[in-house]
Amino acid sequence: MLELWLIRHGETDWNTQARIQGSSDTPLNATGVRQAQHLARRLAHETFDAVYSSDMQRARLTATTALPSHEPRLDQRLRELAYGVLEGKAWSSMTAEEEAIAAHWHGDPYTRRVPGGESYGDLIARVEAFRADLPGDGRAIAFTHGGTIRSALYGLIGRPNGAAWRVAIDNTSITRLRFDERGVTIVGINDRAHLEGVD
Repeated sequence: MLELWLIRHGETDWNTQARIQGSSDTPLNATGVRQAQHLARRLAHETFDAVYSSDMQRARLTATTALPSHEPRLDQRLRELAYGVLEGKAWSSMTAEEEAIAAHWHGDPYTRRVPGGESYGDLIARVEAFRADLPGDGRAIAFTHGGTIRSALYGLIGRPNGAAWRVAIDNTSITRLRFDERGVTIVGINDRAHLEGVD
C-alpha cells in the first residue's frame, strides 16, 4: 500500500493579489512562512519514506520548513500549470487582449493552452507520470501547487464539467491518497486544521 500526502505551498504575495503564478518562481510571504511553520508542528510526529517537492521556491521552502530533517527530491513534474503569457497578470486588471485569451482558455481548459502555457490535460498527464514512478508501498509526501493537486484528483476521479478549479486547495493544506490492491482511496482533501488562528 502507498500513502501519498500532497501539500500545497504556503501563501505568496501573488496569491493575495490574485495574480497568476503558474511556473513563475515566486517566494513565500510572511504569512506563508508562518503557515509552513504550523504545518511543521502538524507533521512533527509523522514519518515518510520519501519526500518530494516542486522545484519552485514557494514549494521548496514550504517543504524544508515543514520537514527540516529531510532534503526533498525536486521534481519539475510537480510544478503548477504553466499559464504562458498570462503569468503575473491579475485576473481583475487584464487588458482586453488578455481577457480574450483567458476566456478562450476557460472555454475548455483541459485541451486548450494559453500561448506559451499548458492545458489541464497536459498537467494531468504530467502528474500521472510522477505518480507512476512512485514506489508501490510506503508513505510519500509531495510539496506542490493547487492546480497540481487538483490534477492528481482529476486523474483519479475524472474531471469536473466547466471550471477546472472547483476543488478548494488552500495554502499548506493536506490532501491524502491511499493506493492498494483495491484501487485508490481519497482519505482527505484540503485538510487545514493546523492553520487555526493563522492570519
